[in-house]
Amino acid sequence: MENGNKTIALLGQPNSGKSSLFNGLTGSHQHVGNWPGKTVEHKAGSFTVNGTTYSIVDLPGSYSLSAGSQEEVVTTGYIRSGQADLVVILVDSSQLERSLYMLADFIGTRIPAVLILNLMDVAEQKGIKIDTVKLSAQLGIPVIGFVAAERKRYPSLKEQLAQALQRPQTMNQDVLMQHYRADAALDFAARAAKQPADGIYTPEKRAIRDLEQTDDGLMLSGKYKYRFIDELLTGAVQKPASKPTLSRFDKAALGVHSGKWVALAMILLALGAAMLVAAPIMSGAFLIPPLLSGPLEQLMTSLHVWKPLAEMIYVVIPNVLAFTLAMASFVVGVNLVFNFLEDIGYMARISFVFNNVMEKFNLQGKSMCSFLMSLGCNMAGVAGSRVIDNAGQRFLTMLLVWSIPCGTTLSLAPMLGGVFFGPMGSALVLVLMVVMTIGSMYLASRVFAGKLVDQAESHGLVMELPPYHKPKWGHIIRGSLMKAVDIFWRAFKMIYLVSIVFYLLSYPWGGNVSLLVRVGQVISPVTEFFGMTWQMFMAYLSSMLTKESLLGVINALYSNTDIAAAAFNAKSVGISDSIAALLPQVITKAQALGFIMAIVFNVPCTMTVAATYRENHSIKWIALSVGYYVAFSLAISCIFYHIGLLIW
Repeated sequence: MENGNKTIALLGQPNSGKSSLFNGLTGSHQHVGNWPGKTVEHKAGSFTVNGTTYSIVDLPGSYSLSAGSQEEVVTTGYIRSGQADLVVILVDSSQLERSLYMLADFIGTRIPAVLILNLMDVAEQKGIKIDTVKLSAQLGIPVIGFVAAERKRYPSLKEQLAQALQRPQTMNQDVLMQHYRADAALDFAARAAKQPADGIYTPEKRAIRDLEQTDDGLMLSGKYKYRFIDELLTGAVQKPASKPTLSRFDKAALGVHSGKWVALAMILLALGAAMLVAAPIMSGAFLIPPLLSGPLEQLMTSLHVWKPLAEMIYVVIPNVLAFTLAMASFVVGVNLVFNFLEDIGYMARISFVFNNVMEKFNLQGKSMCSFLMSLGCNMAGVAGSRVIDNAGQRFLTMLLVWSIPCGTTLSLAPMLGGVFFGPMGSALVLVLMVVMTIGSMYLASRVFAGKLVDQAESHGLVMELPPYHKPKWGHIIRGSLMKAVDIFWRAFKMIYLVSIVFYLLSYPWGGNVSLLVRVGQVISPVTEFFGMTWQMFMAYLSSMLTKESLLGVINALYSNTDIAAAAFNAKSVGISDSIAALLPQVITKAQALGFIMAIVFNVPCTMTVAATYRENHSIKWIALSVGYYVAFSLAISCIFYHIGLLIW
């Protein structure tokens, strides 16, 4: 229980609409973190009814309470802790036979419960009629038909949840238990009689849990739970007699080969739509530095502010604000189009057609959306991973997104290839990037999958495809804006902190040479082994701030000009004639080959790292990820540099 308030726990399977329900109940009164020792997300919030505040905990989406996956371990542990005063079980009313397994798993738990049948509008669209009164009578708890995407329904739902806490009702277990008792071989009554007293579970529930510790017992228990579900739905649910048929579009969208092409086209259209949404905001964002920097500089000068502090205010703040706002606008676009695809029912088709391919990376089909979005912006790919229901696979997707060259890198690397190796070299660099990207993703999946993904969950896909339906634009827009604002503030704070550190390192304290330059000169013998002069290595480090800053920093270091100004004022990856003429004179072809590979597979920009932390909430995993990609990119640089020495 949190802060003495009554606590409500939300329990349900992935894709049941639990996140939408949580957001609708709590609004801005929520916070996100990780469960202790887990990468599984922990969301908590509150709402108020008639002056009374109720706390809500959104439990990880789980298919059962068998405590197999990380999500199930966390969810089962929380239920057993007894911290919840009420458990809200959320199911998809359009596919009750599959969704009600969680309800059957919960029966025998002495915690008051409410059953919410979400997506009632989709069920009606499929011709399904549900008698909530009859279901309530059979289960002994309130049963509420609901549509989580409709905002107008929430005041009434809050009242109903408050009433459920005032008049708590636990679930009737007799209908389920009679199936176990009917099996003479089980001697179920004797099993239950042997169970010790437990404040959360009934003796019968504990007997079932013991039975499920063996494979045969788990299968037998599953059979009885599905029999219970069938009995529960008989007479309470009516379905149309006719079998659904695939539309012409779905026949193409689900085809073995055509489905992938349709999905690729849809995702690329979504990427284009996201860019259209973001473009006006990006254009406005990059007007901030010229509008703010001049007046701020004049103000700092008139106030005689210490020069390093003054430059930090009028150089760093406007540029960081512009970059963060520009990238956050792209996140708005990505979330809008992804939420749209999810809302109309198409996202499940993408997961279906790409699942076999993604299984090779220990992922599910939805990960393909994040990977393709990353070709525009890695941060967008990270944000797009929210559609993945498994926490381990979601974080693994984010880690593999870091392997994918973003739009800036896709422009920058071939451009550098053209400078050093000519037009043909530019094309070869692009081909090499594609091959190495696939290899990098596969290697990262092998390194991290064992710690993040339960192998039993990474293979096989059983799903019922939802019907297409009209999008609820209000729900889509509200959810996208809430997430973008949250990401903006969190990312701005992290990027500004990193930018201050970079600025302090690059400022020429007590002379004309910065600490960054001095450190670079000291470690030069080490960096040269990787094929980089110390200037190249400093530029490599600056590319972690923003990829756009790389060329400006190289030019500044080789021409002895202001590094900070070059890093924070770079707005494009275009290459000037002076840099194009300078680079081949100071960097050999072998060094260039290694350097290009290093920046392609280096840690992505700070904005992407911040977005990953926002989704994962684990400093340990972020540090491991950064360390891995730094080591990998330097190793790749070293290998290609020494290969280059053999060629040139």
